[in-house]
Amino acid sequence: MNLKMLTRLLPVSAIAAGMLAASVSVQADWQLNNQQSSLNFLSVKKVHIAETFHITRLAGQLSDSGKLSVQLDLDSIETNIGIRNERMREHLFETSKFKTATLNSQLPADVMQTVKNGGFVNAEVDASLSFHGLEKPLKVKVSLLSDGKQVLASSSQPVVLTAETYGLTAGIDKLKSLAGLDYIGYTVPVSFSLVLEQ
Repeated sequence: MNLKMLTRLLPVSAIAAGMLAASVSVQADWQLNNQQSSLNFLSVKKVHIAETFHITRLAGQLSDSGKLSVQLDLDSIETNIGIRNERMREHLFETSKFKTATLNSQLPADVMQTVKNGGFVNAEVDASLSFHGLEKPLKVKVSLLSDGKQVLASSSQPVVLTAETYGLTAGIDKLKSLAGLDYIGYTVPVSFSLVLEQ
């Protein structure tokens, strides 16, 4: 092989090496499986009546370095009553302005060791939730089970959110008025079960 031919092949080799490196990098990350994941919250009305609602469209990524991001499509709220879904989108979440809620966290090194090598761990992680135009810190208690390629992360305790923290009080009051209710709770426990896969 002469020098001229070698010079022509070098860029091709460099591109191939770059594509291989990018492929390995992508494979080292985990993506949320929406079909196998769930996020639920409990709403209480008339003081004693509790109902479970769901966000049905979730997306998320976990990087090899432990950076986690989970996105909730608030337009996918499911309460099992069509008109209530519409009212929550319009008056509570205001999805025309705030379509997505996003949770971000940096998982600790010991948790990531379990993710990569397999095993089970209970942990409390620091996170932030961007919701309804506001970003607030959270503590999330999670149970994590991994086989090194698939990760199940579920809430070991519900995450308790308050309407006032995220500017949702007026929206809840509007829902009460529309539904003719004297009471809808301002505090909501949220639970989740998330499956992430390489």
